[in-house]
Amino acid sequence: MHATQHSTTHRDPRAWQSALDRALAAHGDAVALAHYPHVANAFPSSSPNPYTREHPLLDYRELKAWATRRGWHVRPAPEQASREERYRPPVRFTRQPPGGRQRPH
Repeated sequence: MHATQHSTTHRDPRAWQSALDRALAAHGDAVALAHYPHVANAFPSSSPNPYTREHPLLDYRELKAWATRRGWHVRPAPEQASREERYRPPVRFTRQPPGGRQRPH
């Protein structure tokens, strides 16, 4: 799954969120993986990223709230990360069962 944006919207979180929302809506499987930089640009933390200036830290609290409202559970997927991605692993989205109770995060 790819949620990409052009360089003109590189730092616009709402544009990245819209792209992520569209990618998840179009994804047919129950589980989707997203690249950390894509999700971090959609939900940047106010804290600086100590590992790279290229991508912000990911605000998981905001991401989880956003994903839950859209019917997804979200978790990091460190087992899917390459050696270079160990500090910025992919993010796993898992569909919540229809009519299932949403867990507060």
